[in-house]
Amino acid sequence: MALILDRSKMVGVRAARLIAALAALSVSSILAAWPEKPIKVFIGYAPGGSTDVVARLLAPKLGEKLGQPLIIENKPGGAGDFAAELMLQTPADGYTLLMTTVAVHAINPGLYKTRKFHPIDDFTPVALIASYPMILIASPQTTFKTIAELKELAARTPTFYSSSGIGSPGHLAGELLVRALDAPITHVPYKGGSPSVLAVMTGEAQLNFATLPAVVPQIRGGKVRAIGLASRERNLAVPEVPTLIELGVTDFEVGTWTGLVAPKGLPHDIVDRINAAVAAVVNDPGVKRRLLDEGAEIRLMAPTEFGTFMRAENLRWVKVVRDAGITPQ
Repeated sequence: MALILDRSKMVGVRAARLIAALAALSVSSILAAWPEKPIKVFIGYAPGGSTDVVARLLAPKLGEKLGQPLIIENKPGGAGDFAAELMLQTPADGYTLLMTTVAVHAINPGLYKTRKFHPIDDFTPVALIASYPMILIASPQTTFKTIAELKELAARTPTFYSSSGIGSPGHLAGELLVRALDAPITHVPYKGGSPSVLAVMTGEAQLNFATLPAVVPQIRGGKVRAIGLASRERNLAVPEVPTLIELGVTDFEVGTWTGLVAPKGLPHDIVDRINAAVAAVVNDPGVKRRLLDEGAEIRLMAPTEFGTFMRAENLRWVKVVRDAGITPQ
């Protein structure tokens, strides 16, 4: 009887080992074959914004490196949260990624009481790509040149600042400026960065905090007025534009960043392949020149470093939102 039980136990162990071996072989085959079809990249903002600009700049060469085309899909809403929710509903197989921003992982957690996902733990950090400062732009119909003149404008006539949506970096920057100036400037959210910049171009809104790459062409074309950068240093793309700190707004620094993330559980081999491909594309002389010319600052990191960076940004910006007195919605 004992012999029969021992044999049965041995058969069970062998079967378990066989199943494990087959599973490992299956995973290995999947990793070796990846990618076998086009890769979708969700963007949580309307076409024309900085995240969209960077994604479309990198996509062709990144597709060449990976051996499959990248399909950009804009899913605006919730300051990037809607696209994140959609991506997190997909398998962690490397075929659906999110071109994410600081808003999803660091700013929104301080602005919203409830969200459908954890800003860090539900994601696989893949590749940080670039960062860029916010820039205060004004309608060409305005004439103010100094911060004092802006305060005077707001005091005598209704003044509005547009943003790409509630919870966006532009919204946060605007609220911080309103509080720094103690000026009656009203926020008007739009569905994306491009519509919010158009509102300034047409005079529908007087002000906007935009990510620099999204508005360099409009600044150079005279379609908007560049007032000041929300950074500590000037930017090579617009060297003539002062910082807001230079204009007298103390310690005013608000920027954003762009990177690729995936659902939690994406295999390390796929993460590393995408990260290496991103680094190769961003270091391509033509791509690097385009990024720098549009105001971006290249920020390449290993996946683990990117994850650490995301956590640090989360702690930093949740505190900024709280210290600014912005009430979570």
